[in-house]
Amino acid sequence: MLNAINVQLQKNGPVFGKLELTAGTNANVIASYPYANNPNPLQTAFDVTQLYVGFSSGPLAVQAGKFATLAGAEVIEDPANANVSRSILFGYAVPFTHTGARLTYTVNSTLNLIAGVNNGWDNLKGPGGPKTAEFGIAYTGSILSLTAQGYSGSERYSNAMWSAAGDSPLGRRSLIDVVATVKATPKLTFVGNFDSGRQTSVPLLDSAGAFVPGGLGTASWNGVAGYAQYQISDKLSTALRSETFSDHGGYRTGYDQQWRETTLTLAYAPSAPVMLRLEGRADSSNHPVWADLGSTLHSGMQSIAAQVLVKF
Repeated sequence: MLNAINVQLQKNGPVFGKLELTAGTNANVIASYPYANNPNPLQTAFDVTQLYVGFSSGPLAVQAGKFATLAGAEVIEDPANANVSRSILFGYAVPFTHTGARLTYTVNSTLNLIAGVNNGWDNLKGPGGPKTAEFGIAYTGSILSLTAQGYSGSERYSNAMWSAAGDSPLGRRSLIDVVATVKATPKLTFVGNFDSGRQTSVPLLDSAGAFVPGGLGTASWNGVAGYAQYQISDKLSTALRSETFSDHGGYRTGYDQQWRETTLTLAYAPSAPVMLRLEGRADSSNHPVWADLGSTLHSGMQSIAAQVLVKF
């Protein structure tokens, strides 16, 4: 399976900008509304992942367009992640991209303050009305790096048409995300990621994926992920990830559940442009949510994956 061909063109300096294009099966997953989940395969195989321009003067920098979210320990581009598969938090707790404007203030060589306004989560057009605000702080030290960011704004339950009468209900969605990175030794790195979010005015789901009677309510989700990465040699490395995710009201995953996973990845780089990865992953839930070929639901799932990365 060709997951992604990722091409980036970036300009640095007082006037800066970036164009990032993604083709392959990953494109439909990360695409923003109204292009996400498009039934036409010719349209879902390509995504303009980032496209922004900016200007910097002294400690201030402003950019406008479509850009990656501040939230999360993992990123869209595969080579920058330590595992083959993405974390639960990457796929269900945080957005991928935003379309809007972002202001960054560099306090000093280790501290940045960030604020912005955009059309919301993975949304080129926005729901109409108030926008989504973003705030962030980033500290980068020689051993410890720490980022904290928050999002709050109007979001619809779904970008799809809710009914023949019009759009889905409009509520407020908020998120707090924290990522800490510790370089314990030149070869050993630890990463921790915490997320807590909520969405108002949504239909709630139970542990079987059925709607809960009583109309619209407030759904919430939270999760914690931990990573340990070790560089065994110049060509060989390993990464362990373990996380837990609670979806109260089933808004993010379709089930009111407690989802856990543990993943171990081994990576080998025979040359600088090429990396080979092999991993095993075990997922579990406190409710049966995964169906086998016979449509029987199970509370556990195991998987193996192999990946080839080529950088050019």
